[in-house]
Amino acid sequence: MFLFFVLLLGGGGLLYVALCLGRKVAGWRRWLGRWRCLRRLSRGKQRQRLESDTRDVKRVQETLLLHTLREHGETEYGQKHHFRDMQDVSSFQRLHPLTRYHHYKDYILRVSRGEENVLLPGRPLALLATSGTSGSPAAVPVTAHSAEESFLQGTAVCMEVVHRCFPRALQDMVKFSSSSSPTPLLSEAGIPTGPSPPASSSEFLRHLYSSPPPVHGITSHHQVRYIQLLFALKDPALGAIEANFSWLLREVFSILEAHWESLARDIQLGRVSRALELPQGTRRQIEDLLVPDPRRANDLRAQFETGFEGIAKRVWPGLQLVMAVASGGSELDAQILRDTACRGVPLYSPVYGAAEGVIGVNLWPTRFPPRYVLCPRSAFFEFIPLGVSEEEQPGTLCVQDVREGEMYELVISNRAGLYRYRLGDVVRITGFHNQSPLLEFLHRKSQTLSVRGERISEDGFYKTLRYATRQWPGAVLLNYCCAESGILGRFSGGSDPHYEVFVALKGVRDLSEDQRYKLDHSLQEHFSMYKSFRFKGSIGPVRVHLVRPESFRRLRELAASLSGAPLDCTPPPRTLRYRELVESIQRQVFS
Repeated sequence: MFLFFVLLLGGGGLLYVALCLGRKVAGWRRWLGRWRCLRRLSRGKQRQRLESDTRDVKRVQETLLLHTLREHGETEYGQKHHFRDMQDVSSFQRLHPLTRYHHYKDYILRVSRGEENVLLPGRPLALLATSGTSGSPAAVPVTAHSAEESFLQGTAVCMEVVHRCFPRALQDMVKFSSSSSPTPLLSEAGIPTGPSPPASSSEFLRHLYSSPPPVHGITSHHQVRYIQLLFALKDPALGAIEANFSWLLREVFSILEAHWESLARDIQLGRVSRALELPQGTRRQIEDLLVPDPRRANDLRAQFETGFEGIAKRVWPGLQLVMAVASGGSELDAQILRDTACRGVPLYSPVYGAAEGVIGVNLWPTRFPPRYVLCPRSAFFEFIPLGVSEEEQPGTLCVQDVREGEMYELVISNRAGLYRYRLGDVVRITGFHNQSPLLEFLHRKSQTLSVRGERISEDGFYKTLRYATRQWPGAVLLNYCCAESGILGRFSGGSDPHYEVFVALKGVRDLSEDQRYKLDHSLQEHFSMYKSFRFKGSIGPVRVHLVRPESFRRLRELAASLSGAPLDCTPPPRTLRYRELVESIQRQVFS
């Protein structure tokens, strides 16, 4: 019977049938790949491995360190620092000093030019962008082994957690990516560089995600978000939404709120709005995948016209989970998502990590704020008690010696060539999982305000700003940044050093002087040293300025261009360190 219909349809019909069969085969391949992926996750092997490691954390850490020293002992760096003489943890700490990025800068430059056996055996898999210990852009090596371990100890564990807690979420999920580049940039020696490593063992996870639209060749981040959102909206059965960062997901929902009429029309007609200036070939590829769907378009319009609070759950009724980083500088973005677009859906911050390696994983997807179990096999960890962290070579504690409730600066030694490296992150120990500490990420040390030595951390300032905002009737904090007045020199507008604070608010158009002063009063309440300097008159009052929400998008773009870091991995700047950034946001003040 099938052969009869093929002959009846003729040449054109043959092509049509071939296309249909091709799509059906591709669909079956995706289904089979997803089934295999879910079956692998259901075994929970990586979670079991983590549980075993955390029950014997001291031994796992020591074994990892000694193996790394032996493995790297014949490199130029290992011979120079006498790795062969380091027989245990204490000798390693005695013979090798604490380091910062500048200790490795020349080595990494040589690696990027193709020299081998410098920091690590052979050459690295990639050189990844990092903020470094000073907050300025830098690159660190990543090996195939370290990339695989980051996946196994980070992503794989978190996916196993999701599969256990929200099994339906993984049946149909979408990831909003932050880049449209099909290939990474290359160093002088052809080593991939950029914000993320080349595909490795995590490749199997591609089966979990809905087929991505063809966005290669698009250079505009707005266009990438729009196209990804268009395809996500077409699928009413999504069970999970993922993005690397909460601020990226906020951008997605901002685009939805601003362009919902255009998106609904594109779904209705099966084409992409001409207002989106796409390369013609890319437009044709995308529109080939769009089938007109008037019913879905009408359903979406009905939801959009009632407002955008809880919109995620209304347009995707089966949505069980939203995944995005929600710690540190992303806490405000995560809270806004929880209160508005993603209301009623758990927001899971799965991994605490950096280019230098995965640090911890979150085993409790419904708890907020997130806390992370330190991964004992990822790197050798040391902790500097916060009170002595200003010394160049302070004493450190090992993972088995930290205490609950205390704050520490993190130090790592990894298998990619960084040893006793002061990462620049400050964490609080909130408890223990078996023998492994539970970490709450607080802030980057480079994001600390200080005009007289008073030192107010980013998370401390943010919490105080939230407290003050609640005393402004009707005001909702949308975004903020701050700067020390000294960055502006004689243009700072006053003789006493002070903080310049820029906020975007919803619900109010202006603030009285008394309302603005509430932030200064709150800082005095929460920080005794700041209060003392204010009382003496050696620090001037905080100056609060109102700007529009879109000002922060422009600020992030400028921050990326000034630092040389990719826009993809440049978060909204909170503490401004470049004069150009402060001047830019000042020009956008309206009150």
